Amino acid sequence: MKTSNKLLTGLLAVIVLSLIIVNVVLYRQVKQKSANKPNTQINAVSDSASSVSDSLAMEKAIGNE
Repeated sequence: MKTSNKLLTGLLAVIVLSLIIVNVVLYRQVKQKSANKPNTQINAVSDSASSVSDSLAMEKAIGNE
């Protein structure tokens, strides 16, 4: 095997290993951030009066087109 082929093979191996390492590191960071994020749930409360008025306003706006 020629020296140039050995160097290219080594370079390819370094690139592949670096891509694998970067992917593992980024995966761990994303997983860690999602684990640290507080789990908040917002319960949207809508009363029927506002829903009715919103519906009437939408119908009026559509009628004005």
